[in-house]
Amino acid sequence: MKGTVSELQEIRDVFGLSRAEMADLLGRRAQSIVEWETRGVPREKRASVERLLDLAQLFRRRVIASRIPEIVRTPDAWLGNRTILETLRIDGVDPIYGYLGRLFHYGGV
Repeated sequence: MKGTVSELQEIRDVFGLSRAEMADLLGRRAQSIVEWETRGVPREKRASVERLLDLAQLFRRRVIASRIPEIVRTPDAWLGNRTILETLRIDGVDPIYGYLGRLFHYGGV
């Protein structure tokens, strides 16, 4: 299945990402994101985009939208003093789900 512009745009919108930041998150160049928006996400990156989309949708459901860009850019001790975006880039989505589970449980959200 081909990735759609709307999926890429939703991820960028939720996290407040530029194309360059999105490319960094996926280990690509900004030009790649432009190409993906035109031609679709390549098969080898499809799973990564789908995982990011799932995470973005979780954030949209559980966190006040205007706060998300700041939250994903603020270092946190629970993430080894890294930001959510840094952790996503280095370790993928799994540590973020664990982090959010603790955060939502701790905060009573």
